[in-house]
Amino acid sequence: MKISIALATYNGEKYLNEQLQSYKIQEKLPDEIISCDDVSIDATVDILEHFARGVLFKVKVIKNSKNLGYTKNFEKAISLCSGDLILLSDQDDVWLPQKINHIESLFLKNPNISLVIHDGELVDENLNGDKQSKLNQLKSAGFSEKQLATGALTAINKNILPLILPFASGISGGHDGWIHAIASLTNRRMVDGKVLQKLRRHETNTSQWIVNSLTKINKIDKIMSQINTKPAISYSDRIHTNECLTHRFKEYESGDVILDFEFDVTKVLQQLSKELLSLNKRQSLLSKRFWQRKFRALSMLFLGDYKHFNGLKSFIRDVLR
Repeated sequence: MKISIALATYNGEKYLNEQLQSYKIQEKLPDEIISCDDVSIDATVDILEHFARGVLFKVKVIKNSKNLGYTKNFEKAISLCSGDLILLSDQDDVWLPQKINHIESLFLKNPNISLVIHDGELVDENLNGDKQSKLNQLKSAGFSEKQLATGALTAINKNILPLILPFASGISGGHDGWIHAIASLTNRRMVDGKVLQKLRRHETNTSQWIVNSLTKINKIDKIMSQINTKPAISYSDRIHTNECLTHRFKEYESGDVILDFEFDVTKVLQQLSKELLSLNKRQSLLSKRFWQRKFRALSMLFLGDYKHFNGLKSFIRDVLR
């Protein structure tokens, strides 16, 4: 299979070279790297061009004429890839040597899969860690692996690109969430538990999500984190994302999007419709008076609406608002 790496860069000189060198020592080398630089003002482009001159595989460096922003820059890089498999890459991580080889083998063994997401070790800016991985942290806190949607750990088959591109704008979860939602809804997503890279946490990419902690967490940590998190005051972003997904799948239903695989689009649209109904109910709940809110929340619980959120925890949060 032809392997492409989609690399989006922006002022990445501090860590970029380590990321590039980890491509160079792969057991199976990539066939091409498509790097889109979003008007960096540091030495990022010089580092990319120097690297390109020292390797045998194709490295194409595209310099944007204007700043596109993180999401659109990644979209551009993916759209320019010509490989059968496209591995998404940040500019500051380090891939383990077996990454490409292992991912290719997963796709070859599972032809009905269009997206693979693997595990990654959480490390600090100097690549030091406590042997904690993203997936293990997720599970230790009691989250579902469905919530693992890190783009830098993701590889996609080109056959699903007509559904994924272009990215919808203003969606919750960003383009990572969009890609994984489409792969999940079509039942073509695989989660692989093998650690294949080091995920660098540093001052410019630090997330407040507890799963990204470098130290071991548990369900109590998750509960404390949720207690300290303010309840949502609107679900408009999720409603918008649902509407964008519905529109994209209706394009497939009408024949405007052509794929080389089939799935039950009617079932997908029904699933999205049920989720939208639950989202609108919960959005409406926010404007209800105290006792009305309690009774509406109880009704939603019995009707199963909270399965689209965090289950009983979301119900309790609504009751206590």
